[in-house]
Amino acid sequence: MNGFEFDQHIAAPPERVFEVLADPTRASAFLDNITQSTKLTDGPTGVGTVFRETRVVGGKESSADLLVTAYQPSTQLGISTEAEGITVEYHYRLTPDAHGTRLHWACELEAAGLRRMMLPVIAAIMKREDGGHLRKLKAYLESR
Repeated sequence: MNGFEFDQHIAAPPERVFEVLADPTRASAFLDNITQSTKLTDGPTGVGTVFRETRVVGGKESSADLLVTAYQPSTQLGISTEAEGITVEYHYRLTPDAHGTRLHWACELEAAGLRRMMLPVIAAIMKREDGGHLRKLKAYLESR
């Protein structure tokens, strides 16, 4: 697999963790590199919902559309994005435990042709850029 995985325990119930994860418009509250996120589709969030996220990467601002690909309240969320022939799929799995939520986050990258050879390097860059995502989410949820 080209990508990475992280696990984090959060001292909050799965419903609360999912509520924040499933609403990318809240990401700027706990992720410094997210400058804006807007919901582009109408209706309640679910599979097929699209958000546009703007973030600073390497000192430059860029935007990407995020598509909700899996949505099972309090248990599972999938979000994908595509840029320059590379598809990134984020999988979040939430499991309740006695003291809150165990959150597993996997990022998978796919590409065709020559771009496929770049995936290990891109995955390493993304892991470095996004590696603190769950730690920041934990701090945000546990401070409220």
